[in-house]
Amino acid sequence: MKNAWIDEVRSRIRRDNIFASEEAGEHVGDGFAEAHQQRLAIQKAISLLSEDHRMVVGLVLVDGMAYQEAADVLELPLGTLMSRLARARSALQASLSDQPRTV
Repeated sequence: MKNAWIDEVRSRIRRDNIFASEEAGEHVGDGFAEAHQQRLAIQKAISLLSEDHRMVVGLVLVDGMAYQEAADVLELPLGTLMSRLARARSALQASLSDQPRTV
């Protein structure tokens, strides 16, 4: 399941880098560019995380898994998952607010 999720995330990134959706042209001038820039900033911030932190963020924050479920998938103790998630959130917040990262 972990490997399937990693493959899916990688394919989404490649697909988004190659193709623009047809709807992208419909939103010119209505804040779409700003939202697109924010999305790119978030993708870049996530790409700067370690693999362990990306996995936790992906399962809990993106896929919406419960902490225990994500811990089971990653074969981690619940406390380890929670501490990785806290560090990842802190790193993302620092990266997105242009502050130096302390993690």
